Amino acid sequence: MVTHTITAVCFDVGDTLIANRRPMRILLQDFFIEHDEILKRDAIAEALDAVDSRYTHLLKQVRTVDDERRMWLEVARDLLDVLLPRRRDLYPALAQWYSEGWKHFKVFRDAVPTLRKLRESSYRLAVVSNWEPSLPMTLERLGLSSYFETVVVSSIEGLWKPDARLFQIALDRMRVSPEQTLSVGDHVERDIKTAWEAGMQGILLDRFDDYPQFSPRLRDLGELTAWLQLHEQQRRIPDEAPR
Repeated sequence: MVTHTITAVCFDVGDTLIANRRPMRILLQDFFIEHDEILKRDAIAEALDAVDSRYTHLLKQVRTVDDERRMWLEVARDLLDVLLPRRRDLYPALAQWYSEGWKHFKVFRDAVPTLRKLRESSYRLAVVSNWEPSLPMTLERLGLSSYFETVVVSSIEGLWKPDARLFQIALDRMRVSPEQTLSVGDHVERDIKTAWEAGMQGILLDRFDDYPQFSPRLRDLGELTAWLQLHEQQRRIPDEAPR
């Protein structure tokens, strides 16, 4: 039985509010074309796989935007050593390309209308995301930052979903109870089950119909406001029923 009014919503970012404009191997292929190098996409994909564990290791040590810039320089060096060692002169340019990652993202069409409606309905909004420290800048560049009361970034906090403490940071900053807070994201474990562990409510954004049996879920972010209205109606039924 539904018993708590939802007053705050925490959003994941990647594949929830924004996504890469094109696959990374294609974006990188464009970068190399601009620098007079023609590389096959499969070769770029293999190189990305080769440096992924290095990137993951470095990211765990990053806490600031300056740390992140240094990390991208190392990732750029590793990638070029695998993919194009004769073009070591491209290290700085490729690191800069990574640092300006916001340029590689698009905002889902349903994101801004949904955020606007939620704000107009007095919901308090936050971001809780596994991301590099530059996430606040990315959200600002993409025109999303003004909707959020707080942005909780895993790399800055040194905690990563599925660690429920990352959600607790958002709850503490907003001074809201977990029972009245909803998590919305595309990943079952990180965004929904971890939110449940934190005592929150959660709803899966399943854009590609990967989890048809999961409940509750949305296929489109635009469905969220209607779901919240239905949630509130169901919550009120026990109080309004005749005795």
